[in-house]
Amino acid sequence: MRCLRRAGLGLLNALALGAGVLGVAPTDAEAREATATGRVSLRSYYSADDAGYQPVGISFLETDLLAEKLTDLDLRLLLDATFIVDATEANERRFGETEGIGQVRQLFIEQPLLLGMVDVTVGRKLVFVAGNAWVDGLDLEFWFDQKRSSVGVYGGLSPDRFDRSITADYQAAGGYATFHRDGFDASVAYNTVLYQGELDRNYAFGRFHWKLAPGLFASSYLTVDFATDPQVTTLLATVDYTPTQVLNFSLNLSRYSVEQWRNQQVFRNVIEPNQALILGDEVLDLVYNRARLSGSLRLWRTLYHYQALEAKQRSQDDREAYFYTFGLREEDFMGWGTDVDLQCQIVNNFQSDSFLVALDVRHDFSQAVQLNFRTTWFDGKTVGRNTDRGRSFDEAQNILLAGAGVTWRVTRSHHLDVWYDAIYEAQLQDQRNAENLLIHTGMLRYSWLF
Repeated sequence: MRCLRRAGLGLLNALALGAGVLGVAPTDAEAREATATGRVSLRSYYSADDAGYQPVGISFLETDLLAEKLTDLDLRLLLDATFIVDATEANERRFGETEGIGQVRQLFIEQPLLLGMVDVTVGRKLVFVAGNAWVDGLDLEFWFDQKRSSVGVYGGLSPDRFDRSITADYQAAGGYATFHRDGFDASVAYNTVLYQGELDRNYAFGRFHWKLAPGLFASSYLTVDFATDPQVTTLLATVDYTPTQVLNFSLNLSRYSVEQWRNQQVFRNVIEPNQALILGDEVLDLVYNRARLSGSLRLWRTLYHYQALEAKQRSQDDREAYFYTFGLREEDFMGWGTDVDLQCQIVNNFQSDSFLVALDVRHDFSQAVQLNFRTTWFDGKTVGRNTDRGRSFDEAQNILLAGAGVTWRVTRSHHLDVWYDAIYEAQLQDQRNAENLLIHTGMLRYSWLF
């Protein structure tokens, strides 16, 4: 920590001198010791099957760090990253192609100035209040009204969409405003992305969360793209109502569309093949619209019943899909303190019909040890078996998943998780493999919280 403190002093020496000139350096009584909180987690997976495919071994090192009070001027540092090691170098269907080894999502230093009225951020940052705009550069946020509202601007390079590396090909800039009051929180923004110096993407963003009345909440998350024709590319709107302590209703509307970039090559990097149809360098219009109505009722002190009805529509082929979910959740089964959740789902999907039953069980033996068990049975049949696609591959088959895991909180700072899952897939119609398939997957995770 002393090394971090010295590094922080060196990085912001100029800012510290400027703040001293402005007369905002804290007194000795205001100075505090540097603090660091975060998490380091190492996850390792090993998966093998009885069909002779090459086993897969992948490890993920995840790091989160928030260091504060690195200098007498309250310098802060934040790190959010994942590092991937594909031990077997087997990029196959269970995990897909392994991404780059370096996945640094955020790494920046933040310096408050003028008694906290201005925040200066330098580094890689996801600007959440601007719709997760991503920049390698500078962010300035100016606070007003006792930090209940602010305006900000950011600018710099923009990370590569595929490997998250620093690149000079993309540049990003934008501005935003936030507003906070009791029961209401909102932000709006306008963002631009340049590709090799020319406008590539420009979009507006808005979000809010509003307590309309006791038990009644509304929220929205909206992105509108302007690179070609104005289009709502992301919409999440929710109204949640709890009229009594035992009853809850929720209505959710959403819209997902392909983000509009003039550089169409970007779609080859950020969109998986099953998410958009690609012909040459042209991306076909693909929009998903969804409406979901859900409700829950507490039948007794620890027993809940919930249902949900969901409808989807996609522009790719103008097909519709419907989902119906119902379930029971008991938080104290048989008085043992065991949490049991039983769920059924009936799906009339875009090109397949299916039925799913899932059971999740969780039991805390003590404050340190938790046992988990899960099982899922899925049965589905492809619609349109006489089509070329239907004859070559049955997209829905019989699947049985059973797994168990133990979470051990060794100490407050050290946690250990061990999981085993077995997946049995039957009635496969893939031309490459007509045999049933049994997959074994083990997971070991160690987490250090500090």
